Amino acid sequence: MNGVLTALAWRFALLSFVAVGGGSATYPQIHADAVTQMHWLTDRGFTELVAVAQFAPGPNVLIVPLIGWQVAGWLGACVALVAFLTPSSIMTIVAGRVLQRRADTPFVVALRSSLRPIAAGLFFASGIALARSTGFAAGGVAITAGVAVLATAFDVSPLWWLVAAAAIGAIFG
Repeated sequence: MNGVLTALAWRFALLSFVAVGGGSATYPQIHADAVTQMHWLTDRGFTELVAVAQFAPGPNVLIVPLIGWQVAGWLGACVALVAFLTPSSIMTIVAGRVLQRRADTPFVVALRSSLRPIAAGLFFASGIALARSTGFAAGGVAITAGVAVLATAFDVSPLWWLVAAAAIGAIFG
């Protein structure tokens, strides 16, 4: 059990550093870790946890403790969540203070403007990973791609994109 908790902590701590745009931006790597490499979940199990995480109210990192819970119970859920939140939180506080002092420098301006396309690319990769885990049904791929493109183009709450995707899937799926 100790080795599983260590693996959970290590993998989610590393993922926390690349979670630009939120936890759902890391879904492709979470899938690779939990399904392909560690075999903690099946494709279907991963997709079901993503659905629960996206449907439930709260932050979009809910997938992290859900995977920890599936792997090692409540302790696994706590370990995974703390490992995912702590490194990026510390990095954000430190970087925020440093960047705030240099907010008008060309480097900081360029850095801030580059984060949105990076986040969009990570969300697009998340859509591809989720489509793969469902078997690439044409309708699901089209809905995923459409929502990914629209979500990067329009500043609308992700909840509305989720509702729209669910409605389209129910009507045409």
